Amino acid sequence: MRIALCSYSQKEKETALLMKLGKVDRFDNGVFCTYAMQRDGPYDAVVVMEDGARGMNFCMSIRGYSRDVPLLWISDQAEFEPQSRRLQVDTFLVKPVTEYQLREAVSRLLQKTTRRNEQREEDE
Repeated sequence: MRIALCSYSQKEKETALLMKLGKVDRFDNGVFCTYAMQRDGPYDAVVVMEDGARGMNFCMSIRGYSRDVPLLWISDQAEFEPQSRRLQVDTFLVKPVTEYQLREAVSRLLQKTTRRNEQREEDE
């Protein structure tokens, strides 16, 4: 599984956990992430670990490119949850996030990707 981690700062603990779930590419800019998706194909999940407006900008870039890629946004500002719904973020979590919460949220996103891929195969 391919996972994109979008964050301005190094999130070593979270990156290590995500690496247990799949191959992780880290981006410090939403534009770079969308460029990678255009060049190499979609990610199985995108995880945005930025607070407030920075996180929202990441999500806007991702959703501007793809409405289908499963998207998780983790922020320390709960008041951005309504914006996450408008941007069709699949899961919004408020920091602090436990290892269990992160693992479960990403696992649900990856299951969504698996179901989407199976549906595409049936349609062909």
